[in-house]
Amino acid sequence: MWTTRTGAFGHGRANGGPGGVVVSTTARLGVGVLLLAHGLVHLLYLARDVDAFSLDSTWLPEMLRRPVALVLLTATVLSFALVALGTWGVPGLSSAWPVLTVFAAAVSTLLLLLFWDWQLIFGLVIDAALVTLALWQPVWLQHLIWGTA
Repeated sequence: MWTTRTGAFGHGRANGGPGGVVVSTTARLGVGVLLLAHGLVHLLYLARDVDAFSLDSTWLPEMLRRPVALVLLTATVLSFALVALGTWGVPGLSSAWPVLTVFAAAVSTLLLLLFWDWQLIFGLVIDAALVTLALWQPVWLQHLIWGTA
């Protein structure tokens, strides 16, 4: 009989064998990195030579474009960083991951829609999938990432 063990990030389970903790920790690390990367990709709005991420493709008046974009951009990057930290088991954030994820995806979606380009459709798909997972909280996700079922 295998016992429950805690991994390097505070959670984890043997999952039927001693390698389960490594799988859970590795999965959590990978998911956290992907969430952080999804947030950071929004920084491309600050690059002038990336056509898909243009502050000019909006109906907002010119004087509001940059301030609105910066507020949404900051909120998106910070909230996805908090989601990643929660995925990595930071106390207080790990239990708030569903709320943080829905907020991060909502702000990201708002930013993408306000400064829309069809090349950003994949970002909307990612945001929709994250909201779905955060609201649904399937057992496989809890088991894989947090070592619970």
